[in-house]
Amino acid sequence: MRTMLVVLLTVVTIIGVLAIGLGGDPVNESVVIPANPTTPPSTSVPPPTTSAEYGDGGTSDGGVLVAVTTTNATVTESVTPEPLGTLTPIEGLGAPTLDASSSVSTVGIDRVMFGMTLHDAQVAAGSQFTPITPVGHCFLVAPEAGQAGLTFWVVSGTVERVDVDTRTITTRSGAGIGDTEDRIRELFGERIQTTTLPDGSGNLLAYVPKDVADATYRVMFLSNGLQITRMWAGRLPWAEELGGCPG
Repeated sequence: MRTMLVVLLTVVTIIGVLAIGLGGDPVNESVVIPANPTTPPSTSVPPPTTSAEYGDGGTSDGGVLVAVTTTNATVTESVTPEPLGTLTPIEGLGAPTLDASSSVSTVGIDRVMFGMTLHDAQVAAGSQFTPITPVGHCFLVAPEAGQAGLTFWVVSGTVERVDVDTRTITTRSGAGIGDTEDRIRELFGERIQTTTLPDGSGNLLAYVPKDVADATYRVMFLSNGLQITRMWAGRLPWAEELGGCPG
């Protein structure tokens, strides 16, 4: 009897344990994988992939469409100056004739006379001329040798004017850049006609020859209202031109 009671108690105990185990909540365990302390996480960012690598409108497998913004850059082109042209070389010109002793008159400067062809003017100057404005109907040239500060106007193939930009060269009477207006009037008297410049910055003093044969020639003195700042001589209408040589 005692043996059966022990067996029965044992069975009841086992059944109770099984009942508790089957009815309890399951254990939810999280498995944590520690980072490898010897291997730092990667910080590099893969470069974006554009559709150009895969053809127009395409992407790689699993790729991401990337919006690409382009900026229109301003391209500055270097402008090549218009060629000034060249003149036919002239051989056997000899020594330059235009120097510090040269003087301006109503008809030219030394041996270079207004109305000469470009070829004859270079021979008279003893120097090749170099264009300093584009060669055309009217253009400017400067002697390669001799006195500096002289510029000739060539119109339709003939020399029509000379501009003087140096104090060294004066008229035959000694008038030139740096003189006062009063001195110019003292030298030439009633032959000087004075006109106020359109912008009011000074005056234009024109020497008008007395001889009828020279009626189309002028020597011009530009002033700032007191002193002469520029001087030139030539034939009309080019001698009265203030806006430069019209090409």
